[in-house]
Amino acid sequence: MPQPTLTVVTTSSPQPRPTAASAPPVETDPVPADVRAVIDLFTQYLAKVTFPDLDTASLRRQADELRAEEKNVQRARDALANAIATSDARLATLTAAAQRAVAYAQIYADGHVDRQPIAEALSDLARVDAMSSPTSPPKRRGRPPKQRGAELFDATDDASSPSRANASTEEVTP
Repeated sequence: MPQPTLTVVTTSSPQPRPTAASAPPVETDPVPADVRAVIDLFTQYLAKVTFPDLDTASLRRQADELRAEEKNVQRARDALANAIATSDARLATLTAAAQRAVAYAQIYADGHVDRQPIAEALSDLARVDAMSSPTSPPKRRGRPPKQRGAELFDATDDASSPSRANASTEEVTP
């Protein structure tokens, strides 16, 4: 098995830390803080050290690729939000047009009593529309909430309870 190579070059002066101006803002940076700390460690103390397939440049390159991909994701999210807004607007326009069409058809059917199938179809549409729009809120599912203030043994229940009343008035015979 081949041995991994490790190259260490020491310098007399420490490497400068990256400045805040060169790094993207922390709140919008998709690179996690702990990963940024590793990159800073390599930048400051291990800049000249290379491991197999890993060094300061490769870490920076991967972080930059992640930032670029995050920008692509944000653009896609923006495009999706715009597409959803456009779709919602077109749905609203179509719904309004359908409501106007039903109103026109109702007026036409009222004016032409000989067109009975149109009136029946419109009444079927009205029934379907009435069934699809809920008039009451949906029924709650699950266990009903506990009643507050209800005691298991109330003082008033003790005296009125038949078993308690009988127990207190029974005579014990020896």
